[in-house]
Amino acid sequence: MEGGIKAPAPARGGLSPIQRLIERLHETFRGVTAGAVASYIPELAMVAPDQLGIAIATVDGHVYETGASRATFTIQSISKPVLYGLALASCGREAVLARIGVEPSGEAFNAIAFDDTHNRPFNAMVNTGAIVATAMVPGRNAGERFARILDAHRALVGRTVEIDEAVYRSEAATGHRNRTIAYLERNAGMLTGDVEEDLDLYFRQCAIQVSAVDLAVMGASFANGGLNPITNERALDAAHVRDVLSVMTSCGMYDYAGEWELRVGLPAKSGVGGGIVAVLPGQLGIGVFSPRLDEHGNSHNGLRICEELAQRLDLHMLAHRGPARPALRRRYLGSEVRSKRVRRLAARRMLDDLGRRIAVYELQGDLFFANTERVLRAALADETATYFVFDASRVASLDRVAAALLRDLADALGQAGRSPIFASAADAVREAIGLSDIAFASDLDEALERCEDSVLGDAGIAPVDGTPPVPLDKFELLRDFDADEVAVLSDRLTRRTYPAGEVLILDGADADTLYFIEDGAVDVRIARSDGPGYTRLGTVDPGNVVGELALLGGAQRTAQVVAAEPVSAHELSAKAFAALSRSHPAIAGKLLIAIGRSLAGRLRRANIEIGALAR
Repeated sequence: MEGGIKAPAPARGGLSPIQRLIERLHETFRGVTAGAVASYIPELAMVAPDQLGIAIATVDGHVYETGASRATFTIQSISKPVLYGLALASCGREAVLARIGVEPSGEAFNAIAFDDTHNRPFNAMVNTGAIVATAMVPGRNAGERFARILDAHRALVGRTVEIDEAVYRSEAATGHRNRTIAYLERNAGMLTGDVEEDLDLYFRQCAIQVSAVDLAVMGASFANGGLNPITNERALDAAHVRDVLSVMTSCGMYDYAGEWELRVGLPAKSGVGGGIVAVLPGQLGIGVFSPRLDEHGNSHNGLRICEELAQRLDLHMLAHRGPARPALRRRYLGSEVRSKRVRRLAARRMLDDLGRRIAVYELQGDLFFANTERVLRAALADETATYFVFDASRVASLDRVAAALLRDLADALGQAGRSPIFASAADAVREAIGLSDIAFASDLDEALERCEDSVLGDAGIAPVDGTPPVPLDKFELLRDFDADEVAVLSDRLTRRTYPAGEVLILDGADADTLYFIEDGAVDVRIARSDGPGYTRLGTVDPGNVVGELALLGGAQRTAQVVAAEPVSAHELSAKAFAALSRSHPAIAGKLLIAIGRSLAGRLRRANIEIGALAR
């Protein structure tokens, strides 16, 4: 492996949709033989023509690659943006503008054409301008100047680069057209130094060896404002990068630049070695290597692959995407944040441990390729989760590419035996993603509860339905009570049953009864402040108690408790508790301590959830 840039590890959740896309493109184009390798440089005519490598690098340093993505070839004209950036950094914009223009020439890359009005080359992306840009690289001698050129390339691609000596010698021996250009420029005063030294530097930098991965990282460095996302080294100032990308946009693809901008819409540069680098500012870089060239001197297959990527991933830089925000707001685990269902003790203890198999990804904002791709990558690399909840309650919009990526993510997770659920998705979002109803939940709580049921089922804990009632001595609240103490307490309890929908506790009523839920489940809910109806705060399963305020001062109830299904409960009234306090003060005190411990446990659980949601 070259240069310390690691190949991406296979995602645990299944092959990334981005990886699958570039592999499909590789499969589609690797047999396309249109075009021909460059032959005007004899050494380039010997390049194996059927090589094809594709790479995408993101601004946070992730690299997707396939095919001959690490095969090296000579950079040729793709060095021109680097030389232009180096000239800007060394001499400043105004000094460079005085000697090199920024307008498209409308001619081939090696045309002998100049801006006669200003006595300068049209731009730095054609040979006439690149030779002048090379001449502007400072240094005490040729060796020092070339070291600067190599170092600029190294900083952008993230590894040490070398030249192909055979290609360099071949170019130097046959580069008569470039010599003509250089001497014409010398005659016109565009060049003022040693022409042969400048030409030699130009030939040498064209022979620098790179790969498709190198070009993708170079593109990502440009996209990242000049900061290499792999090494975190600043290669160029952001202001110089802006100028480089501006000229690449209008001039980088020679006399195909206009159609490229229409079809692909990315700043880009091609080289007759078969490479193309393309940049989506703020998001990613693309590198493609395919040696056969079209009539413009651009890689035939490289052009079409870039067009496919731009279309399928909606990469055109002028496409409206709304305000750019990260798509992933935060991630937390089911062991940190639970559903609103208060489960039996064994289930709660199991979820304290196995809840980490549930991961919640909160999505937000306007989703498009670049920010959604990061969500995919994070989920597919998740080493802990089996069940995934994608909370879409904060998603404002998503384009067709983001919808397709989320759909592909769900498929990839499913193929790997993992279960995705999209929660709180608006109708438009749900329709765009286009999965079956089972992949959606009406809200986050439903999604969490479904995932918890699955985790508990995997662990052999049956759901509440069909399980026997919980006897009094199995209640967690009474875990420190011995059999005699439970019997004393039981004598003070009244057993009642409630049909589904009946109210056990009325909001605003006096708190005068503690309920031990023996069988069935109850919903705890509060009146809505914005209209009629109620908001559910939680569901309490058998083996738990509700109404603790009855023993803690007799305040008024602040919530309503309703039987969610037929319920049986043991009730301890405030009057019965007062009698217990007189006859068995130790048992009454023990019950109050147990209630305090239970409330403290709920507070700890609430603090854990607050901490997870505050990240």
